[in-house]
Amino acid sequence: MGTMQLKKNRLALFLIFFLFVLFVSCSTERRKSAGLYNIDSLIAIQIDHLIAHKALVSKRATLNSVEKIKTITPKNAMDWKNELAIFSELDVINKPINKGAYTIGNYADKKSNLSVKSFNTTEDLPVKYLRVFYQQSPGRIRKIEAQYNEANLLYSSTRFLTMEFEDIFNKTVVTSYSINGGQKMFLDDSVQYIVGATIILKN
Repeated sequence: MGTMQLKKNRLALFLIFFLFVLFVSCSTERRKSAGLYNIDSLIAIQIDHLIAHKALVSKRATLNSVEKIKTITPKNAMDWKNELAIFSELDVINKPINKGAYTIGNYADKKSNLSVKSFNTTEDLPVKYLRVFYQQSPGRIRKIEAQYNEANLLYSSTRFLTMEFEDIFNKTVVTSYSINGGQKMFLDDSVQYIVGATIILKN
């Protein structure tokens, strides 16, 4: 009887140990598969906020010194997704093949009271750097800055992206963004442009 109970206790301990190892392995795997910075989630949350506030966008665009001003009202999530598409492209840093190429830094911004988490690479990747400015805690994001490069058989381009945030009704909401860049056509001249957008909340 005592031998039988001992075997049961050993079996129970083995099962507990097995489940513990399995849990630790799964947790480690999740950490390994986690991205550097969840851009997709940030954009999705912002789109929800902008729709809720019936936001519109006042845009000022300059193309080779010719300036145009336009106000648009995205009607739904797809419109906002298209409007912010270039920022969603920054999610390329989270691809498993790219994550190891980035050096992660944390430092105080010398020009403000904000802290910065940065992701930089010296390799030839679309996102050269991504900087996330926050106040007190990473959840209180105030600005992101990034350099996004693109090249194909027809052209090469470099774009500097900025998106700024404020606390509105106890939520962190994007209030402006800008794209400053240039595009070099392999069989034509270069094009320089600046797009500045201010978001206006209706409610």
